[in-house]
Amino acid sequence: MGRLTIWFLLGLTLIAVSNNVGFANADVGPSESECRPYIEKAINELKTDGVTSSNGSGEMQSDQPRRGDDDDDDDGGLGNNEKETVEITDVDSTEDANSANDLDGDGIPDDEDDDIDGDGIPNNQDDDIDGDGIPNDEDDDIDGDGIPNEKDDDIDGDGIPNDEDDDIDGDGIPNTEDDDIDGDGIPNTEDDDIDGDGIPNTKDNDIDGDGIPNAKDEDIDGDGVPNAKDHDIDGDGIPNKDDDDLDGDGRPNDDDNDLDGDGLPNDEDEDLDGDGKANHEDDDLDGDGTLNHEDTDLDGDGTPNDEDEDIDGDGVDNEEDHDIDGDGVKNDQDNDIDGDGLPNSEEPKSMDIDGDGVPNDEDDDIDGDNKKNEKDEDMDGDGILNIHDKDVDGDGVPNEHDDDSHEVDDDEEEEEEDVKKRRKRDVDAAPVLDVEAPNPADEFPVEEEIVKVVEEVPVETEPETEPEPVVEEEKAEEEPAVVEVEEEAEEEVVPQAAEVHEDVIEPEAIEPQTVETAVADEPQEDEEDTPEDELLWEGEVPQNRRSRQHITELLQLDDEFNAREKATDNVAEIILRDIKRIYESAIKPLETMYKYRDLSNRHFSDPEIFSKPLILFMGPWSGGKSSILNYLTDNEYTPNSLRTGAEPSPAYFNILMWGNETEVLDGTQLAADYTFSGLQKFGQGLEERLRGLKMKSKLLEKVNIVEIPGILEVRKQVSRVFPFNDACQWFIDRADIIFLVYDPAKLDVGPETEAILDQLKGREYQTRIILNKADTVKPEELLRVQGALIWNISPLMSSAQPPLMYTTSLWTHPYQDGAPARLLLAQERAFLRDLRTAIDKRIEHKIASARRFAVRVRNHAKMVDCYLNTYYNHKTLFGNKKRIADDIIDHPQNYHIYEGLSTLTNISRYDLPDPEVYRDFFRLNPLYEFKKLTETCTYFRGCPITKLDVAIAYELPELAGKYKKMSEAALSSIEAKQAEVIDAEADPKKTKS
Repeated sequence: MGRLTIWFLLGLTLIAVSNNVGFANADVGPSESECRPYIEKAINELKTDGVTSSNGSGEMQSDQPRRGDDDDDDDGGLGNNEKETVEITDVDSTEDANSANDLDGDGIPDDEDDDIDGDGIPNNQDDDIDGDGIPNDEDDDIDGDGIPNEKDDDIDGDGIPNDEDDDIDGDGIPNTEDDDIDGDGIPNTEDDDIDGDGIPNTKDNDIDGDGIPNAKDEDIDGDGVPNAKDHDIDGDGIPNKDDDDLDGDGRPNDDDNDLDGDGLPNDEDEDLDGDGKANHEDDDLDGDGTLNHEDTDLDGDGTPNDEDEDIDGDGVDNEEDHDIDGDGVKNDQDNDIDGDGLPNSEEPKSMDIDGDGVPNDEDDDIDGDNKKNEKDEDMDGDGILNIHDKDVDGDGVPNEHDDDSHEVDDDEEEEEEDVKKRRKRDVDAAPVLDVEAPNPADEFPVEEEIVKVVEEVPVETEPETEPEPVVEEEKAEEEPAVVEVEEEAEEEVVPQAAEVHEDVIEPEAIEPQTVETAVADEPQEDEEDTPEDELLWEGEVPQNRRSRQHITELLQLDDEFNAREKATDNVAEIILRDIKRIYESAIKPLETMYKYRDLSNRHFSDPEIFSKPLILFMGPWSGGKSSILNYLTDNEYTPNSLRTGAEPSPAYFNILMWGNETEVLDGTQLAADYTFSGLQKFGQGLEERLRGLKMKSKLLEKVNIVEIPGILEVRKQVSRVFPFNDACQWFIDRADIIFLVYDPAKLDVGPETEAILDQLKGREYQTRIILNKADTVKPEELLRVQGALIWNISPLMSSAQPPLMYTTSLWTHPYQDGAPARLLLAQERAFLRDLRTAIDKRIEHKIASARRFAVRVRNHAKMVDCYLNTYYNHKTLFGNKKRIADDIIDHPQNYHIYEGLSTLTNISRYDLPDPEVYRDFFRLNPLYEFKKLTETCTYFRGCPITKLDVAIAYELPELAGKYKKMSEAALSSIEAKQAEVIDAEADPKKTKS
């Protein structure tokens, strides 16, 4: 029986091998070399005593069939011996386990086999690794080891545990680049279980399955982008700024003690949202996409700022926090303590200045500087000392009308009341003091305050009947007199203070103070009647100037934007050269042939192509245009500031340009400049009215700014020595954005304004209105003023839609009391963003300008051609050609020239010049000297009009798309280089860790 059993097992082995190999090679049977390992294995098993009978006889169980043959033998040959069946089953299970570890039976264990199913396709390229006919992305058991993927520590069966495997699903794509890490067919951004370990992402301590817990993982979602640079930290497909669960731990951000999942509690985390920016440098502290100054929940803890005891989420309560809003600036030095974007001095209506949730009228520390109100020299934190502050507690109610309980220190209060009492005393009276006589130290503050009053308000002994220069001289002469009066006052005060034993103050001792007070109070009545612009201080810098930091931020003048702009500038240079090429090849031939420059002053050449963006300010006089230019260029209160004031400024065209050093240029120098050389054609009269200012300003590195002289409406038309409207049109045609500046007190529109607005037709989309000095208007009247301005201007512009308006006050002076500060600041920020957009779209504007010029040249060429065709149709053999041409030119309506051109060419009648313009043109250039368009075509060069049409319809519009693509590629390259630099800097840290 032993030999029969051996041969029987050998036969079964051969059958099994042939069946397995048949899957790989159906036509050829197994070779001897392929069968040899299995035969030797079977013989060795038969020779061993590992399998014996239960009675210990040593006889091999030759009649026990293998489990693989159960399907072929119905009876199984097992008999009724239950114990033997159990023993044989144990042996067979061991063999099946060995078989499972080598799925294709090639003698190489699956965890070492590059081709598990033996189909000749490497595992990392095989769509069905285990050869079960189910694609990997639909297979619950990718490696065919009988363990479902979600429970399998080695999903792809390569012998490397998942948490150490750089390619979990074995598709040949590293996890950091794999859109489907676990190979389940669901993209990572939509997969609830990214690493396929059966634990949902929201409960998974290791989302990407790299063996590093999320709290210590620098790349939580395993996409190869560090968390600090990743716009989607948890890889759920929702950008961080829109994600309610930033780190994907299943806890909403407002309930999450560790917002970015870095293992540090929020109150100990120096980078709350994990974006790589320290909290005090981060514009968006909680990473919700809302800038800090606009965010009602700064730290993203679900508690609004006005109810949050710890606004910046640093673990220190607001009352004890020296930096409430977490911007890195201490409260006593912070112009915006609560980080709401509105400076403290511009929050007159704020009911909670320090944002601690305690209303000002209940807060014993209004400005949050850890100083009690009674001991705080600046109670409301607006930068104005209490003794000079008209609204001590910052509630918007002047002190004299404020009935709340916030008062300054008792000593200061008594001192101020004492001063008031002394001021009210009559010169001839000699009242007796109820308190002890003040000592000299107490008396000097009174003197200092009086001196300040005298210094702030100039003495006016006579009405101003002389011109302003004379008035300035008189004031200069009067200043020494004021000093003498002050010196006399000091001499009088010292003896008075020395007589401390007397209860009665002599009238002589009080007289100097009374005289000075009377002199100081007298001009204050006249100051209220003076125009607002008289309040502009010339030569003195006002206190509490508003911050200009938002200008630098919104206009992107920081150094961090320089690299991006240099990249786009290189692309812009390429596009500008393409514009010049199209101009030279398609536009200029017809422009020269039909003498377009004799028809219009609107030229197009290198200065128009390669110049910087031009920002144009225009409008009525005293609207604040010069003040706006000083404000934007940070040129206020400097020796070279543009002149400002209530009176009309000198009628100069002010041109601001960049220069290494500050330099004032006259008209001759400006006309010689490459950019403004086209102004020479307007004559010497205009050159005398040009004034340039070069200075080192970051804004002027990007743009040129022009201010057109203020329009002064007068009854009698004033004649000028140069064509003013033509000069204005020259600047309008080259402007990238145009601002009309108005004063709320000067909304009238006269003939001069109408003429300017008529020149803006066709440029309405580039025109904006600025209602400046809006803080001088009461909030309830502001809407009426806006409506009146729009009503006056809109009918004079061809656009049906009213132009965009900004209502604000553009200078560094604090807003007046009661002004809608938040509205004005928001409008100013919108104005700055609009200005930045115009700078960014400079190439689009150049392309549009080139296309507009090409259309004008084409229309002119076709108009001349229409005149010519009419002329040749009516010309006779012996007729007088000049008489016929003059008749056509003088009476084009009799020949239906304009109507015929509009019908035949689809050119709008409104795009064509008036007949009077062509009368002057043809007097200068006889009609019959031109060629018809058909005569300009040649065999080799083609037709110029066809090239021009192609440039208008195709070539110029395609440049816009080309610029966009090239800019995006350049910016991507810059971002990639910056990322490489950051990674290189981060590598040493990783090595050390």
